[in-house]
This record gives sequence, C-alpha cells and structure tokens, in this order.
Amino acid sequence: MNSNPDCNPDYRLKSILVILFSLLLLSPGLFAQASSNIEEPVEIVPIRMAAMGGTHVALSDDLSTLLSNPAGFRRAGPELSISKLNLGLSGPIFDIASVIIESSGAGSPADILLSSNVQDLLKSLYASMNILGPLAFGFVGKGLGFGFFSNSKLEFSSAGSIPSIDAGIEQDFLFSGGYAFRIPLPESWNSTLDIGALLKSFVRGTIGISSSMLDLIGLFQSPSLDIIYSQPFTLGIGIGVDSGLLYNWKDLFSFGIVARNLYAPTLDNEYSSFNDFLSSASPTVTYGIVPIDLSAGLMIAPNLGPLERYISKLKVFLDYGDILDFLTHPATAKNPVLHIGIGTEVILLDILYIRGGFHEGLFSAGLGVDLTFFTLNLSMFGSELSTEPGLRPVYNLMLGLDFTL
Repeated sequence: MNSNPDCNPDYRLKSILVILFSLLLLSPGLFAQASSNIEEPVEIVPIRMAAMGGTHVALSDDLSTLLSNPAGFRRAGPELSISKLNLGLSGPIFDIASVIIESSGAGSPADILLSSNVQDLLKSLYASMNILGPLAFGFVGKGLGFGFFSNSKLEFSSAGSIPSIDAGIEQDFLFSGGYAFRIPLPESWNSTLDIGALLKSFVRGTIGISSSMLDLIGLFQSPSLDIIYSQPFTLGIGIGVDSGLLYNWKDLFSFGIVARNLYAPTLDNEYSSFNDFLSSASPTVTYGIVPIDLSAGLMIAPNLGPLERYISKLKVFLDYGDILDFLTHPATAKNPVLHIGIGTEVILLDILYIRGGFHEGLFSAGLGVDLTFFTLNLSMFGSELSTEPGLRPVYNLMLGLDFTL
C-alpha cells in the first residue's frame, strides 16, 4: 500500500478543488476592476532579486518566494528569517551628494536652497529613501510559508523653472501566509509540479506634502512638525489572494507562473489632515482594488561538471511580468519592453554571490556574502518611472543585512 500522501486520491481531489477555487477568484477579480478605483499594490522587492533583474517567479530556494510565487513553498527552505534591515536610495544620489558638499559653505539653509546648483537639481528631481525592517520575519519550508514585513518610504519630486516640492511619507505593514502542495507526476518524468496559494493583508499610512520653494525655505529657517500634522492623511487597508504554479525538471529547468492579487479589494480612510486622524475625526471612505498581476518566468540551472568545485551554482532567469496590464489598468500600461526581466546568479564556494541582469531596459548588479547566520547584500538597479523605455530612468542602491536560521 502506498503511504505517500501525494498519491492519495483525497489529496488529488484537494488539488483539483484548489485550482478551481483559484479560477473562481480570478473571474470576479477581473469584473471588479472595471468598476473600482485602481490602487497601487504594496510591493517589496527582495534585495537579492533586485540585483538580478527584478522578481523571478521560477526561483524557489529561499524566503523571497513569499513575495514572488507561493508555489515555491514546497521546494524552498526550511528557512527562518528573524529580522531584516534593508536601506534603499533612489534618484541622482551622487549628484545630490555633490551639491550638498559644494553648497556646504554657502551659509544658512536658505542660502543653500537658493544656490544655482540646488536650483538646477530641483528643476526635475525624483529621489526616495526606503527602509525595510528591522521588523521583518518569515518562514518557508515543507509547503508552508508566512511572513510579516514593515516598510517605510520617503519620496521627493519636483519640476518647473520655479519648482514646487512634492513629498510623500508612507508606512506599510504586510502580513502573508500560504501553503503549497505537490501534484503527483509519473516517476519516469523526473519532474515535480507544485501549486500554492497565499492570503495576504496590508495596512498603509500615507501623508502627502506639497510645498513651494518659499515655504520650504521658511521650514528650514523655523523647523516645525506642524507642516506634517496639517497635511492630508490616508489610512488604507486591504486583503489579497495570490496563486501560483511551479514546474521543475531534474533541478535543471524550472517554469513558474503566478497570479498576484487574484482578488484584492482595498478600503481607504481619507482625512483632511493628520491632526484629524489623531483626533478620531470621521474620514471619507473610498473603495478600490489592486489589479491582477499575471507573471511568468523560467530558470535554467545547468550542471557545471568539474567547475562545480569552484562555482557552486549558476542560475539564469527570464521573466515577463504583469502580462495583462493592458486589460486590467490600460491607463498606466507599460511598453512591453518594460515587462521583461533577465538575470543571472553565480555562487562561488557557497559563500560569495555575484548577480546581474536587466529590468525595465536598465542594468542591475549586486553582491552577496552568506555567513550562515546572516547575509550581507548590495544591489544596484534601474527603474523606469514612465511607461516608455528611457523617458525617465532612475537608479537605485540597496544595502541589506538579513538574519536567518
């Protein structure tokens, strides 16, 4: 008698029911998007994947599968992450540093802001700072995956010959958990087929600040938190369901497909000021939905023969993300080139990770050092802020420290 649960008829029935449930979720999600406000998803790109050309849905060997494809829970781990601290910077980082150094002797903050170097920089500026953690933990292994992440973001943008400054402060909390199981295949195929589903919820608080140059100068001369307390504040909550599939052949080739946000309704409580939120004033309530993100990708991990005594592993990735954007949110749909992600990772002596790739038509690269209980990662990658290649590119730097067991 075969005791393998993967061959149990009840197990197969469970598999079929989950697939049907996923399809049922997909249908109302598409209809809901036609009549609801489109909301931005809570996106956390693992620092490892950022260096390899974006999220890769066929990769399933660590905790990052929590954010890419729940079907990977069966192959990944077991891995327990107890904390993360990732710092990300976006924009003309070196230009900003150069302007600060050159303007350091200009005198008062008002003199620095009015200097020609700063004025030229502010004519068209986008910059942000992002901090993931230290409240960030999760587990993947034996088909189970769950995690909790906190993410903070500060964003600046400006435009015009007499620029105004737009700033945004955002705090996100994301909780997710799910399960993956294996669909039985004939042993002669030397293959595995996993399917997984994940339930997630998020809370997002945002403050938007718009200030003229004169107001900004006044703020530097007389610093005060009143400008924050008087700005509009939005507290948003939402839930979502992801479902994915992962096929692997002899650990040499993997193909994955994932539907993120199969159904992801949101509710926003909008306050005229942050003070109103603190005083429990009645908000304006709006409803929306995060559009479905259907993505597919493959991974090739060839045998290297004698080279494996030096190169522990080589992985190559090719992905196409958000396949249905022209249907789910046509107003912000991107050029097809921006959907392509290409990446590679070379592992040397099981310690040093060298990564590279292209995403949104821009180069990415990074390094990782695995010291068993913690991993140090550095990534540099490009992002395209517009919907067409090369119109408004911005480069990002990320430095991360992950503590795992």
